[in-house]
Amino acid sequence: MHETWLWFRQRSIQGTCWLLLLWLSMGALHAAPEVDARLEAKLEQYLQLTTHDQKAAAELLQQIAPDITALTPAATKVRFNGYLTSQLSLEKNYPAADQLLQENWQIAEQQQDADIWAEVLADHLQQYWGRGESARAVSYLDTLLQYAAKATQSRVRYYAWNTAARFQSWQGKYELALASYHQAYASIEHDENPRTPFRKMYLKSSIANLHGSLRNYPLAITTIQEGLAESKNNPDLASHVTDFYIQEGYVLVEVGELEAALQSYQQGLVSARNLKDTFSEALLQNNIGDIYLRQRKLDLAASYFEQSLAFGISKQDKPTIALSTFNLGYVQVLQGNYEKGIAQMQAMIKEFGTLGGKADLLAYLLELADAHRFAGKHQDEADVLRQYNQLSSEIFQTDREKQLNQLQEEFSAKEKTKEIAVLTQQNQLKEVQIERQNLQQIVTMLIGVVVVLASCLLFLLYRKVRQANLKLKEANDKLAYQSLRDPLTGLFNRRSLLEHMERRQQSDRRIAAPQLTDGFILLDIDFFKHINDHYGHAAGDAVLVEIAKRLTTLTRTDDMVWRWGGEEFLILLRRVDMTALTNFTQRVLDVIGSSTITFGKQQLQVTASAGFLTYPFAGLDEQTLNWPKALQLADMALYLGKVHGRNRAYGLLGLNQPYQDIAAKLETDLSLAIEQGLVEVVLVEGPAKDLRH
Repeated sequence: MHETWLWFRQRSIQGTCWLLLLWLSMGALHAAPEVDARLEAKLEQYLQLTTHDQKAAAELLQQIAPDITALTPAATKVRFNGYLTSQLSLEKNYPAADQLLQENWQIAEQQQDADIWAEVLADHLQQYWGRGESARAVSYLDTLLQYAAKATQSRVRYYAWNTAARFQSWQGKYELALASYHQAYASIEHDENPRTPFRKMYLKSSIANLHGSLRNYPLAITTIQEGLAESKNNPDLASHVTDFYIQEGYVLVEVGELEAALQSYQQGLVSARNLKDTFSEALLQNNIGDIYLRQRKLDLAASYFEQSLAFGISKQDKPTIALSTFNLGYVQVLQGNYEKGIAQMQAMIKEFGTLGGKADLLAYLLELADAHRFAGKHQDEADVLRQYNQLSSEIFQTDREKQLNQLQEEFSAKEKTKEIAVLTQQNQLKEVQIERQNLQQIVTMLIGVVVVLASCLLFLLYRKVRQANLKLKEANDKLAYQSLRDPLTGLFNRRSLLEHMERRQQSDRRIAAPQLTDGFILLDIDFFKHINDHYGHAAGDAVLVEIAKRLTTLTRTDDMVWRWGGEEFLILLRRVDMTALTNFTQRVLDVIGSSTITFGKQQLQVTASAGFLTYPFAGLDEQTLNWPKALQLADMALYLGKVHGRNRAYGLLGLNQPYQDIAAKLETDLSLAIEQGLVEVVLVEGPAKDLRH
């Protein structure tokens, strides 16, 4: 009874507050800002021109400029200034562009209109993001999202939400970006603007891409097919048909439906040829050739790669030439012409190094490693895989630094947003003080209403702050968990290892001498690329998730398992000697290789190779041989297992000579050090089955 009364009393207070707020703010409801219809029509024409004739668009903007006067409505002036700002930025005239941005900001402060604020904030974010000033750009994002939700014009809502979505996607916040894209679509869903069909197709394409990034493949396919249906029924949208077929093919390849993907690419090729879109045609030829390559239809694959190569040569398009030549080299390897094919692939890998980023190079290195395997050159395969591993580590370090910088930028942006909020509250407080001076002359009843209203506002503000703090804590907890976990397997990621080893070193300083050593096991799934190529990346993901479960079940509560990268896993066993570590490694190989992994109707046979050692290693202190060097030794032992047949593990038992005398040889060529008797090793073999098919 007591709780019911409190609830009813609380609801009564809230109801009274909202009635008072409604009564006092009836005249302040937000309406769409006034615009100049004639100038708005010209600005729409400018937008149309930017898609195919930038020069004509710039000339039209200059023609409109004299019509922008002091009497022009603020919303139309802000829109014109925003377009002119973009034009000036294209010409690298940043001082003039910044002057217009400042002018628009002043207009927004004067008008205090949600539509104007949304457009001005979107312009600021887009301009500074485009210049590479991401820290400054991110400072506008949160405020932009607030005003985007309040804007009334469909064009402004679309522009604001779309700008926010593209920036969130660039940040890697795919789920937030997806929600913003849906808001942008809802903004124009019933709009009759001539550009609406083009905007809808652009949004569907963007939404499909995000679903693909989030591995929501069924939703990606559904969105693409909706876009295809609408594009085919509208001749003005014909250019989107080719793009949707390309997207559909990519997704179908990811889920392993190669025949369906081939059909999508072939339909896209017909569309590209009808539109005389030669660049899309060359891309599709390479994609079709890749599917035939996966299916080992080598003559068909070669014919499409040769067509793409001919286009690249005619247009002097280096990326197309390099990709087509590399693929043709791979075809030659599969046809048995190993030396020529591998030489051609190696030459193009050097070319890729000058054309693209390091991340793009990883896939080509794996295919080169496969080519060496087909040729029976296992030592060369191991060398390429070692190069792949080194490059992967460099990319991981770069990505980690980028993530840390991005977190710092977001923190700085939030601090700046708080400062702006404080200034706004101070201005509001001054306005309240002025109102209070005027209200002193009003009758006592109105003073009472103000007191009640102030109490209500404080009550609501307290509840809102409390809810915001709870949401902030929840978001921080979620962010902390995600920053240390691999999103696919739920295992710890590399960043968590760095933090763990720092805590371990601090703990070891307080303990005079640990009773037992720890143990590192670094393992790699054998023929993982073969699984991806033949069953699709969804099968590869299923294998990674299942192996993660098996390793987690096998380890103790105070042991740790990391997804080290790609198909690699790292295990840290606490308080073990070499005998226990060797026995545990045997159990790891057995638990992975003794039973199949179910994927759909397929039973996948999987084995792994590993390298292991105790840590600290061979009685050396952690200053002499730290944990990164220990992992480097485990990695070389792992690749020793790869070279000697896979499904096995090599353990490093100890050193037969002082570490200082053999350190250089040990860290560069473990195999030679073992042959010369400098290192004592133990071999652990996996289940005696042929699991490679």
